[in-house]
Amino acid sequence: MSIPIFRAGNRLRAIALLACAALPATALHAADEAALPYGPGAAKLTVADARTDRLLSGDIWYPTGTPDIAVRADKSKVWQLALADPGGRPAEGTFPLVVVSHGMYGNTQNQAWLGSALARRGYIVAMVNHPGTSSFLRDPDQARELWDRPVDVSRLINFLIGDSDYRDRIDPARIYAAGHSLGGFTVMLLAGAEFDPERHASVCSGDHLPIACDVLAGWSVAETDADRKEMARPRKDARLAGAISLDLGGTPVLSRASLAAVDIPVLVLGSQRADMLNQDVESRALAAALPQDRVRHVELEDAGHFDFMGVCKPGGFAILAEHEPGDEIICIKGTAERVKQHDRILAEILRFTAP
Repeated sequence: MSIPIFRAGNRLRAIALLACAALPATALHAADEAALPYGPGAAKLTVADARTDRLLSGDIWYPTGTPDIAVRADKSKVWQLALADPGGRPAEGTFPLVVVSHGMYGNTQNQAWLGSALARRGYIVAMVNHPGTSSFLRDPDQARELWDRPVDVSRLINFLIGDSDYRDRIDPARIYAAGHSLGGFTVMLLAGAEFDPERHASVCSGDHLPIACDVLAGWSVAETDADRKEMARPRKDARLAGAISLDLGGTPVLSRASLAAVDIPVLVLGSQRADMLNQDVESRALAAALPQDRVRHVELEDAGHFDFMGVCKPGGFAILAEHEPGDEIICIKGTAERVKQHDRILAEILRFTAP
């Protein structure tokens, strides 16, 4: 599962181990599902490149020519896993690519629901586990080197359109990056936003600090001159046709000048319930700082931070409440209500990425 960017505390290890308003919430999970043009192919992915100090692996979702083949594994007591056709034969044609960055101490299963849903609608979706800040790849030095997260995504794109078996099925003019929580921060760096050491020093001093400050301090991010220089280095990937922020955390430390200069469309989805992040300093502030002719900001009514993750099973809340008291917040409104939120999130992303 995922852990939101700015959730700190003693429960992080335990959680990880548990392994638009503008559009109507259409019935994407009812009769429409049977009429989808593709099946949800799924496969493991390893990025093969020259870098050996930071190995990348994850998952790829892709359209198959057999829409009737879609099964749901039942390996979790808490989570309803995504429909998939593991190893299914890829459909012919070229498709948009969406690369996805997970949240703090999350993993590629967090947005598997989105990968499956987009694959069934003619998209290739790829995601890697970020070393240092994923569920089972925690390392303090790699976490401190937070600048490597956007580099991970660029390396993933390099591999996919370069030497991978999927290169001939990817439309290079339609490459998008989406990220949840800390992944949203990662994606905004790829879109052209830049870390601002002076803002970081200013907003992360005094009382009532943004949650981002606690996390960055906990990882010793940007504490030396060398690290501040690396964090502030531009990480823009000019191949992106657009960026999708899913309830990001980290806006307070981004340069306002760099946000004003972002030159690609950005979809900013926020959670109206604000159960984890302060929308005034995060998604609302991000949307306000971006060029207004390039941003679409939707605050999803009654959505929470965890609604961008998978659907909980009906008994998931009770299991977490019993075995990990406090962590059941992850499954609040996590069943039928979350399915409806997924419909809205998916509808917004399809609208944003439509040709």
